[in-house]
Amino acid sequence: MNRLIHKIGRDRAIYEMSPANGPAIEVSPGDTIIVETEDCFSHAIVSELQTVGSDFDFSHINPATGPIGVRGALPGDTLIVNIESIEVDEKGVVETCPGWGPIGEIVRECVTEMVAIRDDHASFRGTRLAIKPMIGVIGTAPAKESISCGTPGFHGGNLDTNDICAGSKVFLPVFVEGANLALGDVHARMGNGEICGTGIEIRATVRISVKLDRSSIDGPMVENDNAFYMLYSAKTFDDATRGAVERAVRFIADRKSIPQPVAYMLASVTCDLTVSQIVNPLVTVRVKIPKEIL
Repeated sequence: MNRLIHKIGRDRAIYEMSPANGPAIEVSPGDTIIVETEDCFSHAIVSELQTVGSDFDFSHINPATGPIGVRGALPGDTLIVNIESIEVDEKGVVETCPGWGPIGEIVRECVTEMVAIRDDHASFRGTRLAIKPMIGVIGTAPAKESISCGTPGFHGGNLDTNDICAGSKVFLPVFVEGANLALGDVHARMGNGEICGTGIEIRATVRISVKLDRSSIDGPMVENDNAFYMLYSAKTFDDATRGAVERAVRFIADRKSIPQPVAYMLASVTCDLTVSQIVNPLVTVRVKIPKEIL
């Protein structure tokens, strides 16, 4: 049976994930969707003469294309998003400003660096870097409140996690009928932590397909060929770490039918804990669980 292919343009952007947002398009499980995404600055910075100045419209930060309604999705389900490919534009932007990131005090004024992309490489002031496209914002509509696309949470959102790339599956909780998926904020490349506040922010075309699982999930999870990744976002690093580790230990204990203290020890000798990002309103931490231990 041939899958239907849908397309949604970057002109269908939202700036907060909300139960009030109706779907821009509707698809069925198994369908393919081609999603055009906007860069995190809504394409307002296209030259090194432009910066995030005092007149910048921060209400239009981190747009996500959507929402994409999925027929049959109900609260309590899990939406599985298979990322088939990410094609990025020919030019991206890196920006930092006073106060951004852990040592933002060294920055006296906003600085813009335009980055050319050619032959799957980025050129940053003469340094040639292989690109590693990833999706910064991906999430479903929360149950009650509206959450800015710049903020991560149990619904997904601005997770800024490098593992959300082509070849990965993203598992997201469904809180409203139809799920109302949205995604954007692609980076051509980003280091773990996103320490200056940005990666290579860029427009992109993302090809995905979606499926539903009738079981529930307690927050965003990513899967690739080799591992599962448990994500957790919180106000502090300690709380984000605790949440990610608790999720990983429960997952291992359930999969292997072993007591949680034993799973905790197994996690300690096999799993990697990494900071995804420290520059959003909440910190995001992820724990990598190798499939070989499950």
